Amino acid sequence: MKLNISSEFRKIALINYTLPPEVVEKFLPEHTKIDFYNGECMISLVGFQVKKLKVAGVKVPLLKDFEKIDLQIYVKRFDGAKWRKGVVVINRIFDQPGVSTLTNTLFKTNYISLPATGTVKETQESLNVKYSWQYDEIDQNFWVRSNRLATPYDKDTEAAFLLDRTHGYIKADEDTYEYEMNHVDWHLFTVEEYSVDVDFSRQFDPALNLLNGQTPHSAILTEGSTVEIGENQLVTS
Repeated sequence: MKLNISSEFRKIALINYTLPPEVVEKFLPEHTKIDFYNGECMISLVGFQVKKLKVAGVKVPLLKDFEKIDLQIYVKRFDGAKWRKGVVVINRIFDQPGVSTLTNTLFKTNYISLPATGTVKETQESLNVKYSWQYDEIDQNFWVRSNRLATPYDKDTEAAFLLDRTHGYIKADEDTYEYEMNHVDWHLFTVEEYSVDVDFSRQFDPALNLLNGQTPHSAILTEGSTVEIGENQLVTS
């Protein structure tokens, strides 16, 4: 049985930073390289709602819709003919204590189960999205406020660089796994304000201390869509 995943990813908020490439090199799976945007190495704090999740076409028993927070970097891998654009999720947070261990075993992932919530407030003029969680009983959160009009983005923009990713890569000890990601083109809301209150060094890795207090490079909010995620494939070259 193939462990393909289908789910709706909704209200996707990305807080994006630049940082020296040597900081993230230790997170790179073998056979991948950092994918630079205009010479910059980028990292994103991502929050989104996960709805109607199915594995191999079957809804997972007792698993409700949930919020997920990822910290991800942007990579590429040459498959012998072309470069594949992908992401590496350094850490994944969600509030599913009974599922995280099983998920990590089946999919070679690195989920951490922490108390996590998401709130969405909509008015006629604005959309407010906030993702919060607790680590060592310390609140962590980020939020984004935007207008209500979602529009397409150009293909030579930072948004395209961050969102148009066809593959994901997993570093599992000495092995590298690749999976495909497919979804329709997303439309963007215009972000008007955002805030971040996250201790990156404590939550994710001491090397990311430089992000604490750093002004983000940009913020993005998109409605999202259904996303199809393929089964992990071992990468050997």
